[in-house]
Amino acid sequence: MKLKEFQKRVTYYLFGPHLEKEEQILHVAHRHHFVMIKGGVKIAVLHFFIPIFLWYVFPEIWFVFLVWISYGFIAMNIMIFRWYFDAILVTNMSLIDVCWNGPFDRNSVRLEYAMVEGTSYAFKGVMQTLFNYGMMQVNRQGGGVGIELKDAINPAKVESVIMSYQEKYLSDKNMEDIGSLKGLLTELIRKHAKEAKEIKVDF
Repeated sequence: MKLKEFQKRVTYYLFGPHLEKEEQILHVAHRHHFVMIKGGVKIAVLHFFIPIFLWYVFPEIWFVFLVWISYGFIAMNIMIFRWYFDAILVTNMSLIDVCWNGPFDRNSVRLEYAMVEGTSYAFKGVMQTLFNYGMMQVNRQGGGVGIELKDAINPAKVESVIMSYQEKYLSDKNMEDIGSLKGLLTELIRKHAKEAKEIKVDF
């Protein structure tokens, strides 16, 4: 199995609960990896370096340090999952803002393409400017922010992707509506013609 195919299957498996039937993921916008540095360093120091050092000094209570380190592994995985699932899904039907607060606490907000009025993004500080990540917002028609993603990787690219798929979706929707209208008009004309033939004139 190729790597891209494997990644695709994993993505659909992890984000599947937020998708509708036959909905396809076209792009996933994640937060920058830098957002995990501060938390990762803290976990590494408190739950790996310190207990390993103490284990070396006090080997007789190794079980305590083993539990301590195990908790560090759990905390690290929670941080990674929280980063991965804090994302915007660009699908063939809509935009989905996904948020993960825990194994049994996940939620999502769906914004239809027809309701998207525009997007905006902003860089704040030297780090965001140099490494090209910042606040990404998708505005809802009628005012207000529909969905947003803090520290989004390459927000300009995300904006371009969203606008591109929105344009394609609305174009396909218009063509579908035109086809439905044509079908309705054709049916009305046929019905009218049939009724006209059935009219009898008595003298």
